[in-house]
Amino acid sequence: NIISLEELFPYLEKAEKICPDPDDVIYFALALKLHCAIWTNDRDLKEKQIFIKVYSTEDLIKLQII
Repeated sequence: NIISLEELFPYLEKAEKICPDPDDVIYFALALKLHCAIWTNDRDLKEKQIFIKVYSTEDLIKLQII
């Protein structure tokens, strides 16, 4: 599915406030819109915020998802 930037506008302000890395704000906005987790090995995204669930590859392997 393709999500337009226009659809993410309502989530960008909150994403900018909670995302520890300005380069990843768009992913946080998407996670907020879709009410979903993020898959990344960037520890800062996991450890420096509590609003979006973040899974590392290791987490997903332990959960037997991948």
